Amino acid sequence: MTRVERAARLGAVGLLTALALLLHGQAARLPIDFDEDDYMRAGQIFADEIRTGNPGILLENNYRIEHPQFVKILIATVMLSMEPIQRIPELPVTANPYELMHRPTLAAVRQMQSAFGVLSVTTLALVSPVAALLLATSTWVIKYTSQVMLEAVPLLFSLLGVALYELARSMSNARRRRLAYLASAIGIGLAVGAKYPYAIAGLAIVVDRLRRTRRGEPIRIKDAIGWSAIAALAFFAVNPYLWSDPIGRLIASAAYHPEYATSEQVQSTGFPAWQQLIWLMQSVPWHDAQNIFAVKFDTWMLPLALVGLIPLARNRPVYAIWLGLGAIALLFWPTKWPQYLLTIAVPYALAGAAGLALLAKLSFALPRRLLKGR
Repeated sequence: MTRVERAARLGAVGLLTALALLLHGQAARLPIDFDEDDYMRAGQIFADEIRTGNPGILLENNYRIEHPQFVKILIATVMLSMEPIQRIPELPVTANPYELMHRPTLAAVRQMQSAFGVLSVTTLALVSPVAALLLATSTWVIKYTSQVMLEAVPLLFSLLGVALYELARSMSNARRRRLAYLASAIGIGLAVGAKYPYAIAGLAIVVDRLRRTRRGEPIRIKDAIGWSAIAALAFFAVNPYLWSDPIGRLIASAAYHPEYATSEQVQSTGFPAWQQLIWLMQSVPWHDAQNIFAVKFDTWMLPLALVGLIPLARNRPVYAIWLGLGAIALLFWPTKWPQYLLTIAVPYALAGAAGLALLAKLSFALPRRLLKGR
C-alpha cells in the first residue's frame, strides 16, 4: 500500500468513526428497553458489593445466570465511577422495563456500550471501508450497541478475533504471525465471555482452518491446541464466577437456554422459523416517533448481501463461513429476538460490501461490452 493509499484509508477510517459517533449519539435518546434493567441490576450488584469491600462477589454471584459475566463486570466498572443509586428491583422477565432507573447512570453505561459499537465500525473500516459504512448505518446494530445490552462487546471482540486470524495468515514474519494468532484467540475468548452465541466466529475459524488443511496447507496440532487453550483462558479470565466450579456452572448456564426457548414468553410471540429474515428485510420498526435513526438502509442490505455471497466466499472465506454458520443457527434456534442478528452483523456487512463491489464492476463493464458490440 502506497503512502497516498494509506492516507486515504486512514481518512476513511476517521470519517466512518465520526459517522458512527454521530449515529450512536442520536440513539442515546432511545427509550428504556427490555433487558436493560436486568443488566443494570447485574452490574449494580457487583458495584454495591465491591464498594463495601467484598470483591469476592464476582466469584459468588452471576445475576441472569444464562449469560456470562464479562459485560456485567464492565457495567459495574462504570457504576463504580459514579455515586451509588437506589437498588434496581428484580422483576419477572415478562415485566415491562423498569422506568425509574437513575438516568445519569443509565446514560453513562449506554455510553460505554456505544464506545464498543463505534470501535467495531472503526475496526471494520480497516478491513473494508464499505462494509464499515453498512455496519455503521445498520439500525439494528445502532440500537443494540447503544442500549444496555450484551451485544456491543462481543461484536467488537468477535470481529477482532476473525480479522486478526485473517491478518495472521497473510504475514510472512513467523513471530508476528504467532502474535496475531495469539491475539485472535484472545479476541474470540473475550467475545464468548461476553455472550455465548458469538462462539460462531470461533467456530468459523476452526472450520476455515480444517478446510485449508484438506487443501494441503499444513497444520500443527500443537498450534491448534495452543490457540484453543488461549481462547479458553481468555473466556475464563473474564468470568470469575466459573472458577470454583467451571463444569457445573457452565452446565447450569447452558441448561437455561433450551428451557427458555420453549417457554410461554417465547412461544407466545408466534414468530416463524424465518423471523430473522423478516427482521433483516426492514429497519428497526419501533422508534419512528422519536426520529432516532437518520439513515435507514437495512432493506437494501439483504439483496446486496445475497449478490455478494459468492465473491465473499472466494475472497474472504472465513467470513463467508461465519455468515453461513450464523445464518443456520439463527434459522434453527427457536428464540427469534432481533438482537441475535448482531452475531452475523460483521460478515453480513462484508457480504453487502462484496455485493456492492460486484454490481459496480458489472455496471462499468456493461457499457464497454455494448460499445464493443457495435
